Order: sequence, then structure tokens, then C-alpha cells
Amino acid sequence: MRPSTSRSAGRRGSLAALAGLLALVLRPAACLACDRPQAWPCCAACLPPEPAGAGPWRLAADPGLALWTLGPYRGALREAMLAGKLRAQPAALTVLGRRLGAAMAAAGVGADLVTWIPAAPAGGLLRDHARRVAAGVAAALDLPAVGLLAPAPGRDLGRDRGAGLAATRPAPRARRRLAGGRVLVVDDVATTGATLAGAAAALRHAGARQVEAAVLAAATAAFGPAPAGEASPHPARAGEVPHPWARAGEGPHPRARAGGPGPPPGPGGEGRDRHPTGPGSA
Repeated sequence: MRPSTSRSAGRRGSLAALAGLLALVLRPAACLACDRPQAWPCCAACLPPEPAGAGPWRLAADPGLALWTLGPYRGALREAMLAGKLRAQPAALTVLGRRLGAAMAAAGVGADLVTWIPAAPAGGLLRDHARRVAAGVAAALDLPAVGLLAPAPGRDLGRDRGAGLAATRPAPRARRRLAGGRVLVVDDVATTGATLAGAAAALRHAGARQVEAAVLAAATAAFGPAPAGEASPHPARAGEVPHPWARAGEGPHPRARAGGPGPPPGPGGEGRDRHPTGPGSA
């Protein structure tokens, strides 16, 4: 990289960091979804602080990949995420990432490190939404956050969707070889799950022993089919999209249990196999 290019990238990074600090200081104290005072980023009515059913779910694009999420990409969660991405509230993504990480820790998730799906700059501006989410998840799980993946080449997905084009992105590539280990790969949202599946494949090819995925929210299409004979534990209300029942703890996932298929009663994960959390866990 030429020195001038390096300096320019450094300045953009410094400006982005400064913008994030200013947004943190100047952010509104209200809920980003309903404007309830002193409830930033989301009040308990819009988004429970300890969400039940965070996972693990099956990913449609890779049924063997465990998926963790705060919930479906709609309603208050969608509003909070859009505020973080588009309305100068990036700190909200990190706080929501902490909530997701706390739910995963309560469920006994174990990993050695956290990484994220990187995005190439668009229009000279950094796009670090997934990195911000990953920072919150890693902090809650007390794990290091390491950039293991390189941005995938190709067009910007948001622009393609806005133009009504089919939005597909080549899979990210691993930056280095890995000596085994368990990796948690994080993104902000899963639409079809194809990017997460590609990232997991790249990490496994690079040497990761186990890969799981986590997103703040996921579209219905990202969830895999329910195991045979099981119905959703969250019946849909009128006009509501049903919460998918596709636990990764059944079948191909390494935490598959011999017990019954019933979901845990709450975020504490009673009835789930517990795994130690931390870089030194086995």
C-alpha cells in the first residue's frame, strides 16, 4: 500500500472513531423504537433485556451451523438496528451486541474467539456495523475479538437491493491459517444466511475446529426447517410472522442432545448442555 493511501485510510478511520464518540456523547436517551424517555437503545417493552430463545437455531444455508440471534428482523429490533446503521447511533449496535452476548453466555456458549463479517468501504466511508456488534458480543462473553476474515469483493448489497437487483455476495476469505479452536462469527443481520454460511466454510477450511454464528436479527428465510415432527413453540399471533423453530442443538450440531426436543424455559438455558465460556476453555 502506498504511504498516501495508508495515511488517507488512517484519517478515515480516525474520523469514523471520532464520529462514534460524538454519537455516544450526544445520543438521545429515548428508546430508539418507541421514544420512551431514558430507555436507550431499547426499552424493556420493545426488546426484553434478557431475550428467551436466542438459540441455537438452524441456519437455512448451512443446517450444521448454529445460529444465535436476539430475534426476527422486524419491529423494535429492526428500528434500533436501522438507527445504529443509518441514523448516527453506532453505539447502539455495540450495546445490542452485549445483550446478545449475555444471552449466549447464559445459555452456556463456549468459544475461543469472536470474529465478524467485514464489509469493504462504500463511497470512501467505513462500514463497520458487524465489527461493532462483535465488540459487544465479545465483551459480554469475555473473549477476544479478532479480524480473521477479509472483505468479499463485489457490489454493495444495499445498493443492489435498493435497485431491485438480486443481492448476492461472494463468501469472505480467511486472512490466515488457524490451529483448530472454536470461532464465533458475527454479523449484524442474516437475510438468507448465505454470507454466514460462506464465512463459516472459509473458517473451517482455514483450520477452525468449530464455528458458530451470531447476528442481532435474522429474517425468516435465514432459519432452517424445523426438525421432523416438531412445531414452533412460539405460535404466531394474527398478522405476525411465526418465530421459526429450527434448533441447531438437534441433528448435526455437535451439542445434539439425547433428551426431548422441548425448548428451554428461559434465557438461563436450563435443560441445555453447558459449555465453558472463555479463551482457555476446552
